[in-house]
Amino acid sequence: MATTPSNCLLQPKGKARNRCRASAARLLQEEWLDRLAFGPSRDADRLIQIWLGVFPVRWNQLPPDGSEMLRGQIQAIRDHLDGTYGDLLGAMLINPAVQISLNGPANRRQNPNENLARELLELFSLGEGHYREADVIAVARVLTGYRLNRERKLVLVPRRHHQGAVTILGRTSNYDTADLVAWLCEQPATAATITRRLSLQLVGSLPSSARLRDISEAWRRQGLLLPWLVRTLEQSPEAAVARERSTKLADPISMVARSLALLGSRHADALRISRVHLDRMGQSPFQPPSVKGWPVNEEWINLRWLQARRRGLQALLADEEVWSTRRLPDTLGTHLTAIPPLTISLPAEPTRSNLAQLWADPVWQLS
Repeated sequence: MATTPSNCLLQPKGKARNRCRASAARLLQEEWLDRLAFGPSRDADRLIQIWLGVFPVRWNQLPPDGSEMLRGQIQAIRDHLDGTYGDLLGAMLINPAVQISLNGPANRRQNPNENLARELLELFSLGEGHYREADVIAVARVLTGYRLNRERKLVLVPRRHHQGAVTILGRTSNYDTADLVAWLCEQPATAATITRRLSLQLVGSLPSSARLRDISEAWRRQGLLLPWLVRTLEQSPEAAVARERSTKLADPISMVARSLALLGSRHADALRISRVHLDRMGQSPFQPPSVKGWPVNEEWINLRWLQARRRGLQALLADEEVWSTRRLPDTLGTHLTAIPPLTISLPAEPTRSNLAQLWADPVWQLS
């Protein structure tokens, strides 16, 4: 029987079901790496990977059909890339993967669970220091009552849901989830927090406090449109300086996807090797280390992880099946790196030794 999320649900509880779930997760990880390297919408997928770090979910936190839930999260993010942050935040709050990972279904009227509410306020909206404990409790009450039905859909069960008004950030109302999201997105702190998080992801560093305030306030005037924020950050003077000075270290998933795309092999060995070594590099897909997501930029500077990057790329080149299915360009061009490599002159012939030299060069690790 092929490994699928639905088949995993049919497995008896215990080792067989856990093996099935792990196998389904590995398939999803390799499928996602293939999309990042070779898919038809790689720019969109790159942004989705960033948002997966903002709304991180570990596959082993989820039920046996969790890989299907993660596919649903990917699609939900994709559906909102051209919308507003409020649209995306609302979709994530009612997403089964996000809800389950943060104990959402355990949050019921009789016994509120504050986990999802706390992360919503600290990481997904206002940021630390911009809310009180009373706000966490009130938000948790607004989010009570969600659970999975027999069709594995997230639904609101009225008898488990808090009824009545609560006070959040000084405003008392009979909130529903949409009202809560709208109110949080009206707060200047939300725009500042998400601008800060996206700046670290896209630029690698933060602008000055004044620049951060200007960008986040302008984003609010734009209705928190996501394309506006991404474009503004990527075209900012800070981004230009980062490119000129090559100060942004690529995260492992981006680096591996770029390497696979250059190599051009979609052989199963290439995806398997990439998946295995990404775990050693510190960024296994769909397995973030915490609810804060993955490290960013200089946080990746760790001798063990940097050595794992080199060994992973060496393993890709050493595999004969991968090499025999390569589709390299006619020339290794100067466009492949942000600045000229230190150990090889480009352009160069696309030989195995030249590719090994390029991948071993420190410049290949830059974004």
